[in-house]
Amino acid sequence: MMAILLGIAIAGSAQVQVRFEPKHHQVFENQFFRVLDVNIPAHDSTLYHIHSTASVVLIFSNVLTATQLKGQAWVRSVAHAGDVFYRDYGKDSIIHRVGNLGTMPYHVTDIELLATYQPDQNRKPLPLKQLFASEKAFAYQVTDSVLNGTKVSDRGPMVAGLVAGDDVILHDTTHQKLIRIKAKKETYIEPGVSFYLTATSKKEINLVLFELK
Repeated sequence: MMAILLGIAIAGSAQVQVRFEPKHHQVFENQFFRVLDVNIPAHDSTLYHIHSTASVVLIFSNVLTATQLKGQAWVRSVAHAGDVFYRDYGKDSIIHRVGNLGTMPYHVTDIELLATYQPDQNRKPLPLKQLFASEKAFAYQVTDSVLNGTKVSDRGPMVAGLVAGDDVILHDTTHQKLIRIKAKKETYIEPGVSFYLTATSKKEINLVLFELK
């Protein structure tokens, strides 16, 4: 384990904004979100990078990781697929790097929240399992039991991430179109649209929705 950390330490001495870090690939940006798809190979690490914008994060992998704040020691932790968290890096920015100590790729979605939507509306959360509620966003979990029975309308902009299961179909009834939510990919949902979700197979579904307040 120490040999892996030593190799990682040699690999990552530069310091960049998170969106310019080579293993953080920007896949989408609009007025609300900047979506970064992060893939760290086994026994590799990111460069030191700066987080200075409020963000929500979704983990896609089960893997042993290590994180090092600049000037401090490595801290090991276990990442679990489906874990989510919110950090307001705008209030408390950090410089760190992340290493993958496992044997499989470490896959994460890092979503920077670039604006608010309707923060004064005091919108109540959706009737779904709530993973967190922060001052800027909600996070929900959608599973098989609620997938086909929940209709959503007049909500804030969202990003969906399918952690487990085959593709899910989003039925946008406002624009009369279908959107395919692919496994371990990020999908943007416009604010104000009405939609419902259906499965494409009988495999167990674990879908996370982030909603901007």
